Amino acid sequence: MPTSYTSSFRRYLGGFAFFQVTAILLVLGASMVLVKDYVEPHDRVIESLTLVQNATARNAAFGDSHFAWGFVGSPDLPTLGAEGETVADMELRVKYYFRNKQPGKVIIQGDPHSFAAYKLDRATHDYLQNMDNHFWQRFIEHHRQYLGKYWARVITARNVDAFRQKWELRWGWIDASDQWSALDSTVRMERARARVLKQTPVAGFEQQLFAQSFRRTLAYLRSRGADVCVLTTPVTYEYYTYAIRDSSTLAALRFLQQTAEQYGARYVDLFDVFARPELGSYFHDQDHLNRLGAPAFTEKAISACFGAISRRSF
Repeated sequence: MPTSYTSSFRRYLGGFAFFQVTAILLVLGASMVLVKDYVEPHDRVIESLTLVQNATARNAAFGDSHFAWGFVGSPDLPTLGAEGETVADMELRVKYYFRNKQPGKVIIQGDPHSFAAYKLDRATHDYLQNMDNHFWQRFIEHHRQYLGKYWARVITARNVDAFRQKWELRWGWIDASDQWSALDSTVRMERARARVLKQTPVAGFEQQLFAQSFRRTLAYLRSRGADVCVLTTPVTYEYYTYAIRDSSTLAALRFLQQTAEQYGARYVDLFDVFARPELGSYFHDQDHLNRLGAPAFTEKAISACFGAISRRSF
């Protein structure tokens, strides 16, 4: 026969377990509401993913943050890239986007920094493995690892609107007004040097996973009959000053050109097109454009890739 002490202890354990389960469910429910109603509406990666899922244009530009900040997207030529993504991520986006449509004019970002160690160390984003994903999958595969940071931001800001982005997307383009030229010249040189060191391609990058992914992307687009242009994006005068002295960066530029030609794509090098001290106002930071530089770059890119044509002809 159980004693009254044993029965009380069991009730205590049962009550404690019930409390724990209830607390977990409440935290989970609150976290789902936070992500769905406050995080995702201002998450540029998720917004970009939605654009990949829903855009209908046969023409598109694919890349990472250099395109997200620098290439002005439009309904006929959306910018289908996101900050922090890799060449392998771009391959998944390209193949998903054109799975059910015939490619037209396609611009592929080809930049030396794509083969740097910090890029190669990044795993492909889980949410790109199945781009027909729904909220629960994104919650588990993408947001779950950031829940602690989400709640920390809410607590720090004391406001659930803490996730609102300073700059919003327009057809995949981030319309930003910050100007690199506003910084002191000494600060600009120090930051540019540090960025170049971080973004220097690794030795033997041509045999690495991302170089293979880049080749597969171009081969896929060629097999689908796309009109492809590989495009190297602009950097600031300060960045260019250091990068042009680096043999690995120069090797990457040659690799991009040779690989593009190997797979029947045009190659356009706009690495130094704005690398002049007086054009610092075109840039958001060392190597990302802003709302002044992006339209100028976009027009130069389209013209160099596909001839002197208007966007209306797409």
